[in-house]
Amino acid sequence: MLKKTLLLTTLIACLQPALAKDEDPMARPLFLRGEMNNWEAPAAQQLAQQGELLTVQVALQASHGAYKFKIADEKWKADTTYGQFDPSAKVEAGKPVVVKAGWQWSDMKFTPPSDGQYRITLDRRDPQHIQVTVSPAG
Repeated sequence: MLKKTLLLTTLIACLQPALAKDEDPMARPLFLRGEMNNWEAPAAQQLAQQGELLTVQVALQASHGAYKFKIADEKWKADTTYGQFDPSAKVEAGKPVVVKAGWQWSDMKFTPPSDGQYRITLDRRDPQHIQVTVSPAG
């Protein structure tokens, strides 16, 4: 019985850092999820830390028209699923749009003006005014 208790205690201690990371929304890996990747969370679409911002690059085609997307973690948890707060606001190249965490917020929609690489930036420095900006990479 003592061996089982020690084994269980050791297992819990080993899992605790992984579970704590999952519970901290600011530590969870985030992904660009949308029509450009079938709403999946591929490693190539994981946002990376760039100073105080999170960014990812993606190839988009103008002929596709408007791409719908969100930024979310792998499990679509509400506190790290970012959608557009004002559904009437347009996502335009180089202009930030306000987003909020939660399932109820709208998909963002961006129509690339030309084929190419675009940088998606998530700015969470002000928790009351979180923004996403789409801009040509380069």
